[in-house]
Amino acid sequence: MFLAAAAPVHRVPTQSTTTIGPFSVETLVIIALALVMWVVVYLLYKFVMTKRKDFGLPVRRRILCRKLRVDRDQSAEVPFWWTDLQIQIAVGSHWKQTLRAPLVAAEPHAHAQL
Repeated sequence: MFLAAAAPVHRVPTQSTTTIGPFSVETLVIIALALVMWVVVYLLYKFVMTKRKDFGLPVRRRILCRKLRVDRDQSAEVPFWWTDLQIQIAVGSHWKQTLRAPLVAAEPHAHAQL
């Protein structure tokens, strides 16, 4: 009698909210924290650990800058994510262009004098 009166309890397996796709929430949190820590370490390296290099003119790294900006051949601004080699190449290219500019403008006169 007792067995007939008790309704059988069947537990329906529910999907656990502790997994997202093949990863658990803890794994995703660890991955996110690792990425954030990598970005923090990278920014610390860029701002603190790099020494000031001589590129021929004072160079400031700017966050809101997309390319090399030179102010009257006295100072330059570059994006902060550029490496020292990229800055060296850009500044060297700038110097080459500024040194060639008077020669390019003077070429028609040079041909006329010949």
